[in-house]
Amino acid sequence: MLNQTALTLANVTWLLVAMGFVIAPHMARLPVWVSVVCIAAGGWRWWIARRGLRAPPWWVMALLAIGVAAGARLEYGRLLGREVGVTLLIVMLCLKVLEMRMKRDAIVAIFLGFFLAMTNFLYSQTILMGLYMLVCVWLFVATLIGFNRINTEPSVRERIRPAFWLLVQALPMMLVLFFLFPRLSGPLWRMPGDESSTTGLSEEMSPGDISKLSQSEAVAFRVDFDSVVPQNDDLYWRGPVLGEHVGRAWRMYPPERRREPVYEYTGAPITYRVTMQPSNKYWLFALDLPAARVDNADVTDDFQLRSRAPVSSLKTDADQKITDPDPFNQATPADLGWLLGGIYYCALDGSGPLTATFPGDRARYLRLTPNINPRSVEYAKQLRAENPDPKVLIEKLMARYNKEFEYTLEPPKLGTDPVDEFLFGSKKGFCEHYAGSFVFVLRAAGIPARVVTGYQGGEINPITRQLVVRQAEAHAWSEVWLEGVGWARADPTFAVSPLRISRGMTEALGPIGVLNTMMDADKFGFLKQIAFSWDALNNQWNQWVIGFNQDRQSYAMELFFGLKEVDWRDLARALLIGVFATGSLAALFLIWQSYRSRKSPVVMAYERFCRKLAKAGLPRSAHEGPLDYLQRICRERPALTHDATAVIRAYVNLRYAAPESSDTTVSGLAAMVRRFRAR
Repeated sequence: MLNQTALTLANVTWLLVAMGFVIAPHMARLPVWVSVVCIAAGGWRWWIARRGLRAPPWWVMALLAIGVAAGARLEYGRLLGREVGVTLLIVMLCLKVLEMRMKRDAIVAIFLGFFLAMTNFLYSQTILMGLYMLVCVWLFVATLIGFNRINTEPSVRERIRPAFWLLVQALPMMLVLFFLFPRLSGPLWRMPGDESSTTGLSEEMSPGDISKLSQSEAVAFRVDFDSVVPQNDDLYWRGPVLGEHVGRAWRMYPPERRREPVYEYTGAPITYRVTMQPSNKYWLFALDLPAARVDNADVTDDFQLRSRAPVSSLKTDADQKITDPDPFNQATPADLGWLLGGIYYCALDGSGPLTATFPGDRARYLRLTPNINPRSVEYAKQLRAENPDPKVLIEKLMARYNKEFEYTLEPPKLGTDPVDEFLFGSKKGFCEHYAGSFVFVLRAAGIPARVVTGYQGGEINPITRQLVVRQAEAHAWSEVWLEGVGWARADPTFAVSPLRISRGMTEALGPIGVLNTMMDADKFGFLKQIAFSWDALNNQWNQWVIGFNQDRQSYAMELFFGLKEVDWRDLARALLIGVFATGSLAALFLIWQSYRSRKSPVVMAYERFCRKLAKAGLPRSAHEGPLDYLQRICRERPALTHDATAVIRAYVNLRYAAPESSDTTVSGLAAMVRRFRAR
C-alpha cells in the first residue's frame, strides 16, 4: 500500500507543476500537436489522482507511444537529431507520468525530469536560463521529498526548505566537478541533424532579409582591442561573400581553399580579439582581413575568414592583426569620388609589385540570371557607354543613390524584377537593396562585383571597454574589381545615409524597438547603465562558464595552484582529491548536524543565551543551575535583570514543567534569545 498512497493528489500535482516548468521553454519550439498531447496527458493524470481512477491500460499506452513516434517521424523526417530527440523525450515523459501506478514510477519520472532540464541548455545557455533551470531542479527535489515522506503529507514549507538546503549542500561538489573535470575540445551536445543556426546571416541574401535583423538585440560577437578602437565608419566586419546571382537572391559560391590568396597591407596594424556567439556556421568575422593567421581557420579565394569546424560553441579567435581599415584616407576625394572605404587589400603576383592580375575566375563575378530586370540591364549598358572609366561610372551611380533614394527600415515589397522596381519605382530600401542593386548594375555594365555581408559598427560598453556587435548591426555592402588596383569596397548605403555608417542605426532611423525607445526616453541614462552592466555580466558568464574550455581551465589551474602545464592526468588526480576532500567535509558536516540534532531546541536556545553572557564577561559555571545563574546575573548586572529573568523563566518552564503550563513556545524562546543583548 505504500507505493499506492504515495500517489496522492498533492504529490501528483507537484510532479505535474515541476514538469510544466521544465517543459515551458520548449513550447515555442514544439509542434502544436506535441503541446496538445502533453497538456492532455497532464490533465488526464491529474483527474485520475483527484478521482482515484485507474491508470490507462498498457495497450492504450502502447498505441499512444506508437502514434507519437510516428508523428515525430512525419514531423521531422527522421528519428535522430536534437529537435526530434528532445520532442520524443518530452512526450514519452508525459506518457510515463500518465501511466504511473506506483511510487517507483513516479521516482523514475522525476529523474527523467532532471535529465529533461538539461535539454534546455541545448538551445540557450544564458544566465536567465541557468537560474530558471535551477528553479526547476529545486521543484523536482521538493517533489521527490514529498514522494518519500511516509504516512504524512508535507506542507509547502516542508518541501521547499529542505530542497533548498540540499541544493546548497551540493554546490561545493558542483564547483569541484566544474573546475577540475577534464574539458573536451568540442561541445557534448552536438547531435546528428543539428543544423540550426543562431546567427542572422546566411549563405543567401534577398531583399528584406537583413532588415529583419535590425530589431534584434542579440549579440553576434564581442571585440577586445589592444589599442584605440577605430572610428565607426571603419568598422566593417567582413563575413559571407555572395558572388552568385540566382533570381531575386545573392548566394555564396562554394569556398575554395586550394590556393590561399596573396595580398599586402598598407597602414598601421590594429590588434584585437573577437569572441563569437555560437552560430553553427563556418564563417568568422574580421575587420576586412586579418594580417596574421587565425588558429584553425583559413582564408578562401574570395577573402572569407572561415573556421575549419562549425562555430557551435562560444569561440574566441586568436589575436587578429589587420591594417588601417581605410588605407586610402590620405587620398583626395577627386581621386576616389564615391568609392567609399578605399582599397583595403590587393591581389599580388608572388611578392612583386601590384599587378592587374584577377584572382580566380573573372567570369563568375559578371554572371547574372538571364531574362530578369531588363530595364536595369539597359540602364547599366547606357551608363557604361557614357562612362567608360569604371571609377567615373561608380561615382555617377553613387551620386544617383545620394540624390534620389531613401534609407528605410520598412521598404515596399518587390516583385519578380526587384532591381527594376527598386531603381525605377520605390527608391526606398535597406542595405541589402542598395548592395544588391549596385552589384547588379555593375555586372550588367561589365564590371566584376560581388556582395559582402557582415556587420558594420558596434557599441562600446564603458564597463568592459569591449566593442559589442549585435545582430542589429548586420550590413551588406559591395566590392568592385578595378584594373591595376584590385578589389575595393564600395558601400552605396553610405551614399544614401551617411549617418548609418558613421553613427549607427539608431542615429540614422531613430530608436528601433521597445527597448531602444525606452532608453532614448531615459534622460538620465539609468536604463543604459543597467543594459551595460547586464552585458558585462553576460560577458563574464560567457567567458568563465559557457566558454570555460581547455585554455580557461589551464589558466585557472595556473592562477590558483601554480601549475603551468596541465594534462588530463593532472586534472584526473586533482579531481579525485577534490571529490574526496569535498565528500569528507560533507560527511563531517552531516555528523556534526546529527550530533546537534540530539539536543532539544530548548537546550540549544539556552546555550546560545549563555554564550552571549560569556562574551560579555559573565560566564556560567559548570555546576551552576539556571536559577542560581539568574541570581548572579541580577546581582552583578542589574541592568540585565528584566531580560535575563524572562529568558531563564521561559527556559525552565519549557525544560522542566509540563508543556501545557508554559505560556511561551520554543520559537518564542528562540526569538527572546536573539533579541537579548548582554551589556
